[in-house]
Amino acid sequence: MRESLAAAVFAATLATPALAAADFSYNMITGQLPGTEIVAAEVVRQPVFTGEKDEQVQAMDQAKTRLDTEYCDTRGGEFVVDQGLVVFDEGTGMWMVGGVCR
Repeated sequence: MRESLAAAVFAATLATPALAAADFSYNMITGQLPGTEIVAAEVVRQPVFTGEKDEQVQAMDQAKTRLDTEYCDTRGGEFVVDQGLVVFDEGTGMWMVGGVCR
């Protein structure tokens, strides 16, 4: 499931860098899973994420801001994360954060 969602998100993507605190720079790819209401962001960071719980919160905050702007604001809602769609990929140091606009 994770691979198919990630592949779908990659297929319908927008990629732009974003700077957060002076110590971190973030980049993400966002997209909507075709045929569903699910939107997601794959978030990477410099320095690289290691999978810690506080990093998950950082990734979720970054994703919410971007997904609200790119998908949810125009729908009159806000991004709500689905905890079942928050996954850390150790191989890439990336957090995938998915959910819906409500």
